[in-house]
Amino acid sequence: METTYLLVGGDRRQFWLSRLLVSRGRVYTRAVPGLEDSLPPGPVDVLVLPTPCLDGAGLLRTAGPGLRPEALAGFWDGRTRICGGALPADLAARFPGCGPAADLLADPQVAAVNGRLTAEAAVELARERLEGSLFGLPCLVLGYGRIGKPLAELLGALHARVTVAARRPGVRAEAAQRGFAVRDFPGGAGESAVIFNTVPAPSLSPAALEALGPDCLWVELASEPGGLPEGLRPGFPVLRANSLPGRRLPRSAAAALLEGIVRKEAFH
Repeated sequence: METTYLLVGGDRRQFWLSRLLVSRGRVYTRAVPGLEDSLPPGPVDVLVLPTPCLDGAGLLRTAGPGLRPEALAGFWDGRTRICGGALPADLAARFPGCGPAADLLADPQVAAVNGRLTAEAAVELARERLEGSLFGLPCLVLGYGRIGKPLAELLGALHARVTVAARRPGVRAEAAQRGFAVRDFPGGAGESAVIFNTVPAPSLSPAALEALGPDCLWVELASEPGGLPEGLRPGFPVLRANSLPGRRLPRSAAAALLEGIVRKEAFH
């Protein structure tokens, strides 16, 4: 029997995911950017919620006003599996009687791809903002994890002068083995021309940032609340770059989500 999917809301990732899922079954959509609604006649096999799932008001995220789960009433039952990104802890209460759920952003391979895509998009955004090359520029990467590692590697490949800041000695040692300059938190930012922050908490003081040149660019990649300290001087150049895979590389991000869905045993 043909598998049925209902894709809900989200960004351009959902648009591309709808195209990719056509080869696996029957695809319906509700509030997906770029697509007309096509609602199923009854409960579907798989309900694909947005990535990330909720907006700031706690509703299912769409390009417009968020959706309440009640807007999807009649499209799920006990056999309906749910997937999406950053699913809320109370998902079962929002979709009572639904089947098992899978958080795609918790899939290590999806997270790794998203990290690489974020790094690629962040570099492009920084070059656009600077209107110049990163070749030879001193760049500071705050954090050396899922995003920080591929970001440092990409910056190094572009011949930027890369310094990695990390708290754990073992992580700093790993970065040093890759050829990067390293330092601990807290500390100054040196002569950095671009600071890429991947740490979701302040890691530099306002005084450290005040010591930087007027053209130093801060690229904020961390999830909320981010890593900017309070009390920055007015006009400090900040490029807020959250959710880059969905904003800048949605087709590639959708392919990663599809692979995550396929990997989940419940969806085979």
